[in-house]
Amino acid sequence: KVISWLNSNQGFVMSLLTLVYVGATIVIVYYNRKSIREIEKTREEESRPYIFMHLHRDPRDLCFYLRVKNYGKTGGIIKGIEIAPDLKLVDGEKIEVLLNNVILAPNQMLQFIVLERSEETAKENYNVKLRYQSTSNIEKMYEEDYSLLTQYSTLMGYTDNKNSALSETENALRNIANYLDSI
Repeated sequence: KVISWLNSNQGFVMSLLTLVYVGATIVIVYYNRKSIREIEKTREEESRPYIFMHLHRDPRDLCFYLRVKNYGKTGGIIKGIEIAPDLKLVDGEKIEVLLNNVILAPNQMLQFIVLERSEETAKENYNVKLRYQSTSNIEKMYEEDYSLLTQYSTLMGYTDNKNSALSETENALRNIANYLDSI
């Protein structure tokens, strides 16, 4: 009986099967597009620039250093910086002026001497707003908004890397060379 009904209603059965195939195709296309968007987003996040600023304090010095570094895998162009309250830099220039439209390559770091004693700088927490874009996609703008906390800066220490086979001068030169290599 079922077979004779299918034979007599062949057009209806074919259109029903076609509707099921079309529905399944739409579901597959939807999930493929969703997956492709996630892959593109992940690829962008892996390869984009990540530019951050932080205050570095070497206990052997009397002041902080403001470091700006691109931790990403793509170059970044700094488009805007706001630091409140202002940091006093050696040249008297504001960091906003010094770094406007500066391009940082991946892992490149710039360092500026803060012109005040570290104890004075450590009294403040500095709010940073940083806008930058990728060198490979200038249409995409990234923004970071965070605080530079200095409350633990006095707890920093350093490791003395003296080599007993070298003189004091040779050790100092070796430490300078290692520091320059790390930049």
